[in-house]
Amino acid sequence: MLDRRPPDRLRLVILDLDGVVYRGERPVDGAAELIDRLRGAGLLVRYATNNSMSTRAAYARRLRGMGIPADPDEIVTSTSATIAHLRRHEPDVRTILAVGSDGMVEELRSAGYDVTPASAVAAHREGPGADAVLVGLDPAFDDARLAAAATEVQGGARFIATNADSQYPTPTGFLPGAGAIVAAIRDATGVLPLVIGKPEPAMFQAILDETGVGADQALVIGDNPDSDIRAAHRSGIESLLVLTGVTSSDEVATLSGERLPDHVVPDPAAAWELVAGRFRG
Repeated sequence: MLDRRPPDRLRLVILDLDGVVYRGERPVDGAAELIDRLRGAGLLVRYATNNSMSTRAAYARRLRGMGIPADPDEIVTSTSATIAHLRRHEPDVRTILAVGSDGMVEELRSAGYDVTPASAVAAHREGPGADAVLVGLDPAFDDARLAAAATEVQGGARFIATNADSQYPTPTGFLPGAGAIVAAIRDATGVLPLVIGKPEPAMFQAILDETGVGADQALVIGDNPDSDIRAAHRSGIESLLVLTGVTSSDEVATLSGERLPDHVVPDPAAAWELVAGRFRG
């Protein structure tokens, strides 16, 4: 364990989901107890996931099914963070071509956007183009969807990626992530995307803005040095790496720079030991 302490006035804990709270459909041992203790101590708890496949309501139902109380408003996905970015910085975007899951499309439509899935668009279509092409994880991505997205981007649509993870974990191993799709569209168009999800700071900043908590009063608990820990560094938030996800104990010694966490613990139980007694109301 590294020797830096969490902030003395800890008010907010932000947890990644996959690898920290659950793995696949199974909760990580001790995660529910950690969250219960954090809430019992009066701390705010929020969740941040790069996965754009499901809505926040679906993630809340999943957590409640694991015995973890959760409200959709406590969850930030790369899709909801993208919506927050659009509302704040690009209010003129109203029409979106979506390369992603049904859950991403549902979340965008619920936020009031006119969304057309790439699967429903023929390449080189006639008529007005979309204001933006939004790309998330799409397990059915194919040449037709690539062509539809590339046509819109080449026509001037903003190119926005919910996240650029090259892989995502499944119970049977890793599969190509949204970053692989983003790379295909980038290579086809020569246009670089705006990336919203971790390791960019937008997701954590959205949580700080929503809660009114300063970065110096927050702690991030994640399992991935490349996304969770780097995003924490870029947001000015203390970081704690748990070894229940993608990082092994042998890999910890190789971490440096933005990938180096402030704290390393083996599991959620040890995470509670680290923060217990080190905050004031």
